[in-house]
Amino acid sequence: MLNLKPLYDAALAANQKMQGILAVMKTALDEGTEAGKQKALELRPALDQAKKEADEADQLYNSVRDAVSASDDMAKKFVPVASGENQKEALKEMTRAAFMDLDAEARMQFMKAGGKIVEAAAE
Repeated sequence: MLNLKPLYDAALAANQKMQGILAVMKTALDEGTEAGKQKALELRPALDQAKKEADEADQLYNSVRDAVSASDDMAKKFVPVASGENQKEALKEMTRAAFMDLDAEARMQFMKAGGKIVEAAAE
């Protein structure tokens, strides 16, 4: 699993930078003076750049997160085929390793359906 924390932190930092510039602009505008208005206008290019950087950081994080989620979900969608009585037994027992590979919702469904966790046979 890819560590997404650095990308998430970068997106948060870029957003905080943009919010900081907005706060300075708001303070300048709240002065109600022509000088305050001019100061806010001078900050607009910096705000535009910070907004662009925040958008790019968010898009990068979201793209990587979605790509990781899509590749992780592929293995979870595979269900081995079992037939007849073996199918019922397959639904009732699962190795601990297979159980740990399930997401939380699938684990809960397995346990609620009366599933049992078995240790893998020693080879």
